[in-house]
Amino acid sequence: MKRGRQTARAGNLPKKRTGRLFEAKAALLVLVFLVTASAVTTGFYRLQITDSQALAAKAAGQQYISQEDQARRGMILDKNGYPLAFSTYVFRIGITPVDVTTKVKGIDDRLIVETLGRYLKLDSQSCADILEMIRTDRATGWTGLEKNLAGHRPLTYVTIASEVPESEAMALKEWLDENRVGGVRFDAEERRVYNNDGLASAVLGLTRTDTGRIKGVSGLEAAYDALLSGQAGYTFARRNNYSTRGVTPFSRPVNSPWEKSCHLVTSLDMEILSILQEELMTVAAAAGLISGVNGLVMDVKTGDVLAMAQLPSFDLSRPDALPLGFTQAAWDQLGQEEKTAYLSTNLWDNINITDIYEPGSVFKAVTLAIALEEGVASEETVFRDDPLIIQGESINCHTGYGHGEETLRQAFYRSCNPVFVQLGDRVGKKLYYDWIQRLGLYGRTGIDLPMEAPGYLHADPMPIDFANLTFGESSSLTAIQLAQLFAAIGNGGYTVKPRLGTALTEEGLEAMVPFDLEEGSRVFSEETCVRVRSMMTEVVARGTAAGTFGAMGLDLGGKTGTAVDSHDDRRTFSFVGLAPCRDPQYVILVSVHKPETTDSLGAAAARAANRVAARILNRGGSSQNYSASELALLGQAVEVPDLNGMTAGEAALALSRLQLAPSLPADRFFPQSRLLRMEPAAGSKVGMGTTVWLYPEGENEVEWVAVPDFRGLTYHESVWLAAEYGVSILPSGPPGGRVAGQSIPATSVRAPSPCLDESGSPCVPEGEGGPAEDKVRKGTVVTLDFSPVVPDGGH
Repeated sequence: MKRGRQTARAGNLPKKRTGRLFEAKAALLVLVFLVTASAVTTGFYRLQITDSQALAAKAAGQQYISQEDQARRGMILDKNGYPLAFSTYVFRIGITPVDVTTKVKGIDDRLIVETLGRYLKLDSQSCADILEMIRTDRATGWTGLEKNLAGHRPLTYVTIASEVPESEAMALKEWLDENRVGGVRFDAEERRVYNNDGLASAVLGLTRTDTGRIKGVSGLEAAYDALLSGQAGYTFARRNNYSTRGVTPFSRPVNSPWEKSCHLVTSLDMEILSILQEELMTVAAAAGLISGVNGLVMDVKTGDVLAMAQLPSFDLSRPDALPLGFTQAAWDQLGQEEKTAYLSTNLWDNINITDIYEPGSVFKAVTLAIALEEGVASEETVFRDDPLIIQGESINCHTGYGHGEETLRQAFYRSCNPVFVQLGDRVGKKLYYDWIQRLGLYGRTGIDLPMEAPGYLHADPMPIDFANLTFGESSSLTAIQLAQLFAAIGNGGYTVKPRLGTALTEEGLEAMVPFDLEEGSRVFSEETCVRVRSMMTEVVARGTAAGTFGAMGLDLGGKTGTAVDSHDDRRTFSFVGLAPCRDPQYVILVSVHKPETTDSLGAAAARAANRVAARILNRGGSSQNYSASELALLGQAVEVPDLNGMTAGEAALALSRLQLAPSLPADRFFPQSRLLRMEPAAGSKVGMGTTVWLYPEGENEVEWVAVPDFRGLTYHESVWLAAEYGVSILPSGPPGGRVAGQSIPATSVRAPSPCLDESGSPCVPEGEGGPAEDKVRKGTVVTLDFSPVVPDGGH
């Protein structure tokens, strides 16, 4: 009864309450509809208006692929077209296993994998793993179902080889294309290859890879980066269903073409670079240095830098490799920061343009030129070189005792400081510094290399500053600034802008487009330059650079210089010369910074520079015209002294003083180590200028070399050729003519053929411990017979 009454009440609810309930439900439904509609509308608005561009780009990224087309980086060539730096490609090769297949009959999975292994030099286990991946990912039926249920998913991309040379990658690609094999991807990675034998590495410069592109960091690579790089292009095409597999077949790509890169033709000459580096190694050995020796050769008329070198150099392919003069154990003891600091300061920086130093008496040539141009003195004007006291500092002749009265000509080749202070006083401080400004010494030369340092001179000089500058102290310049100054003296008084880049080309030298040569302004008169050069020849003939082997029989001139660092009292020695001096072609500079020896090395720098000059001139076809006294000297044998107990550096200095050329092996360049042996040995008789090979303590195997054909060469040419092959020479008498005979028959041609080793010697069969039948021990002395001099200048 109770339940029936409750049911009856429910069925008799008031109609008003039922209507309200309906209205509430309807309102809720409308609210839900409105919220949903609003969300949908907002979503459509976002899709169509707010985020339309971003979403369209995302969709395009899923449907289309954008590939960068980058031109191969251009080469850097020497002046003769020899490639110093060029680019090649290495490839990263990968596969999408399920797609590695072909419909060509007779080509199955195993043959494809075997071919991959053969071209990519993969071992048998790697080939087996690749074959298993292909078959696993392509499995169908119950086998495929089982693998899917077990969680296996086909691989979209697997790298199977990297750093694959271009030739091998292209050969593999050709086979795959011919046999219509899919699923293999080739990703090219550009690599810079250096062909400079470690020469001028700081000049060429370092590179880095940035987002797949090679970018220049220093040197010519940075200075001409835009020219060498070209302009990237792009290809837009429809993407296939695997993002790693490239474009779909038969799609029409849209191309934005790339701009072709260019090759840079430089003024560098590989042969002159090699000559300069060899002579720097010789003077470094005599100075006991493994760093801090630099030099350059520049054309006086154009400013073209033919060679620029420093010690130590480095391998651009491995810029952080073990540097010259270090054992691996000693290098490993340095921390990473110490290593980087050493490499950056001594190897990677081009010290010919970044490092400033006091030029010393080299600068007297500039003071002389200013004085002659202003007419305040002549070559025969008489001065006294008594000590001068300026602001409490004494300025003396470097001899310590002076010469009393002497002409300006004598003061120049004797290098007397007090005379040049007086010469500066005659010009006057204001006018003298006006000249310094006119010569551009406060600024930079503008050479086409980054990081060139400006000259460092006093803006408001005191009397002592002015006095010191007249003979090259208390102010600092770069080596390239000094070369620029001497080039002006050499070319008749015009400034030249040093440069390395001379032209661009897209093909060979015959199609090159030369860069404009900037016309220099006149700073000295032709007459002044002739007068200065005349006095420079006397420096080499009778002054502070007298008696050098390289200058014999040639018209060479220059100026030596010594400066003392005020911070540590260590000295810098330098020589800047002109060759030939009366009608110059080249300015040649050699600097030796803070040698380990206490001996004066101004003459050593001159010896190195003059040997460079002689080798360059002989290479160009010029021959020596010896005087009677020079022939007498060259006809006398030099006995190799007993240097037992010395360090290799001390021995090198002793040999250098005898006008011999000491040579330390580059892989054991340890001048502070004890000397183990010499080739030729102590007591041997050799000719002046001959190379003597030094071997410091350690493992030093006996070397065997070929004997070249000296016939028809002059004495100096014979010295250069003997050093190249590794033998020594001794003239049988005054070597006035050309070689007519030799005591040991030639066993090698002058132009090495492919069957000869790197020295031009016949190859030694592998495993032999002794000499080949036609080889001699390195340093063997070959006696040369010279024909008499033919009258009327003939040889």
